[in-house]
Amino acid sequence: MQQKEEDLKQALIYRPGLLSFESQREYRQLENAIRDHISPRNILEQIWTSEIVETEWETVRLRRYKGQIVQLAKQAALRNLLKLICADADENEIDDLARRWFTNKEVRKRVETLLRSHNLDESVINVEAYRLSMGDLTEIDRRLSYLVVRRDKLFGQIDDYRAGMSRVPSRRPPQPFHQELESEDPGIAG
Repeated sequence: MQQKEEDLKQALIYRPGLLSFESQREYRQLENAIRDHISPRNILEQIWTSEIVETEWETVRLRRYKGQIVQLAKQAALRNLLKLICADADENEIDDLARRWFTNKEVRKRVETLLRSHNLDESVINVEAYRLSMGDLTEIDRRLSYLVVRRDKLFGQIDDYRAGMSRVPSRRPPQPFHQELESEDPGIAG
């Protein structure tokens, strides 16, 4: 009997595949913390708990992505700024400066000088990268909002299920509807 339950559990409970750079240890820590908090009592609660774990892991993943998306946009951001500052420079020179700014100290100093000549500093690169990333960040925020709603509904399902399971059924036999009304309201004549 126990093997059948284990087989059913394995078939019904979703185990997400982690991305190559994601930590199995961190995932297990999150899963264990959520399972300890919920303490699922049966297979249905285990399924809901697994969905909550999946939802929370995706939330963690997306929050990490937000910063990385802005970071990835920095080269395009610098290119945009250099086009504004160096209107007379050709496209290849701007591309070369934007690409080498990340690895070459001399190029970095040159770009800093160009920025200062327009009363700007390096922070403007981050601002522009953020601006360029706004569409992607908005989509991530939309997904994060959905995940919060999904998680809260799953917790609600568990609470509702447990509340339904904990009700003690009435010991008196059911009465026809019109008799129930008469017995509850003395003003109704039968």
